[in-house]
Amino acid sequence: MKAEKFVPLQISEDNPNELFENHQIEIAKAIILAIDYAIKTRKKKIDFAEINVKGILIIALSIKNNEFDGLITDNLKILEKEEEYEMCALALKLKNKIDKQNEKVTKKD
Repeated sequence: MKAEKFVPLQISEDNPNELFENHQIEIAKAIILAIDYAIKTRKKKIDFAEINVKGILIIALSIKNNEFDGLITDNLKILEKEEEYEMCALALKLKNKIDKQNEKVTKKD
């Protein structure tokens, strides 16, 4: 079964300095969902958000597969604080999957 196409989070912000502060929860969720999609589809890099600054500049934010583990850990803290428990469960599931994959690679070496 083919996974549906991942659609990056769309954010409009007039002040890019306040981007992560104003959209912290949405960004954390988008990162976890993007990692989930990337793992399922075996992508090495995925755009998780597109930022429109003052209606002029569009910036794509992407993550690489070697960043997945650290990003899950960082964003899990945000999601726990905000009591986003379903997303926390998904994040833990993904972290366990990555840990198992890393364990297999280590054993091969």
